[in-house]
Amino acid sequence: MIFLLAIILYQHTNDFTEKQLGILEITPYVIFIIGAILSIHFNRSRIFFTIVLLSLTLFMNHYYTNKQDAKVIFSILCIIIPLNFMILTLYKERGIFSIWGIIRIGFIISQYALANWIIHSKYKDYINIIYKNFLPVKHNFITSKQWLLATKLKHLPNGITLSESITQVSVIAFIVTFLLLLIRLIKYKYTQEIVYIELLLVLLFLLYTNGNPLIYYICFIACGICLIITVIRDTYFMAFYDELTGLPSRRALRQDMMKLGMKYSIAMLDIDFFKKFNDTYGHDTGDEVLKLVASMIKNVSGGGKSYRYGGEEFTILFPGKNKDDVIIYLDELREKIAKKGFALPSKSSGNKKAKPSTTRKSNGNKRNNKNKSRYKTKSRGSKLRSNRVTTKIIYITISIGVSQKDESYKTPDTVLKAADTALYRAKKKGRNCVSK
Repeated sequence: MIFLLAIILYQHTNDFTEKQLGILEITPYVIFIIGAILSIHFNRSRIFFTIVLLSLTLFMNHYYTNKQDAKVIFSILCIIIPLNFMILTLYKERGIFSIWGIIRIGFIISQYALANWIIHSKYKDYINIIYKNFLPVKHNFITSKQWLLATKLKHLPNGITLSESITQVSVIAFIVTFLLLLIRLIKYKYTQEIVYIELLLVLLFLLYTNGNPLIYYICFIACGICLIITVIRDTYFMAFYDELTGLPSRRALRQDMMKLGMKYSIAMLDIDFFKKFNDTYGHDTGDEVLKLVASMIKNVSGGGKSYRYGGEEFTILFPGKNKDDVIIYLDELREKIAKKGFALPSKSSGNKKAKPSTTRKSNGNKRNNKNKSRYKTKSRGSKLRSNRVTTKIIYITISIGVSQKDESYKTPDTVLKAADTALYRAKKKGRNCVSK
């Protein structure tokens, strides 16, 4: 949408006055400054480095007026942009003014300083290496005349013509970076990769076209706005969504509770014996269980919206429904979770003899019996000489308490508290059940 508006704006630049065009030329730098301040404030180093990269690219692209120098710097920028996007894709958030951040800023600036030095030095001829073909492919990229002939157009819209300075190195760099971003988007589902793919495609279009310089300023304004929106969106996600499970957080729950109408129900859910589970299998495994349970709670039926309340507790809001209506949906959710096995790979020694216990046998038997009742497990594996590798299938259960707005509980907070009380009743009943 933003880039579409940028194109529409560019089509109306003929109607701009000289003063308006002057303002348009400095606007991208103002946008970049705003984006840089926001990224520093919210410690979004990746966005900050991208803004530095775009600012230097825009400045360098219009700094050179000599035709030959402009061609060389253009070819260098076509390599610097995808190469740095590739590095930024793999870069982890390590701060802006930390030692890693300072090194990264210095690395970006040094590339442009080196390009500027090469153009003005006696080693300028060595830059011809980037125009060579490194792959055994016939390098015959389409020229502006060929493109115009193929499309039967006399000229591109608004005086834009295709550049004939495209090098094989830059094309390879753009393709590799695009594929890397696409793989990370599919594999890790990082929403920030979508923005970088869009920026990469826009910059590819800009760097491979020649024409009215205003299109550069307008598209760079659009790039800056997209980066600012990304900072705001990521900050919103951090504030209102739980990073581990991806569910809305307690803060989002509080906001949505204020929007409830005259009829609603609230359910509180708790994973049974989760503390013992963490002590037995470790916190990393516990986190995986939380993710599994959250993914199932997220798909609850009946129009419910799920939240992570804290720890192993979750909350579901049912706007427009009383508790008798939602019992069936909550019971269905409870059964699905109870039947969903969680695979836990583990190693257990097959030849080691059990050491005699120094504690009382009665206490040990009680503890073992309790653990057996809390977690139903199945083992699958193959016997080896020295040990046995098994995969335990663990079944998790949840307890649920639900309440609704009525004469006794008139506010969302009181309904939530009543649902929490009902949750404790469910635990006293033996867990793995729904109480109202």
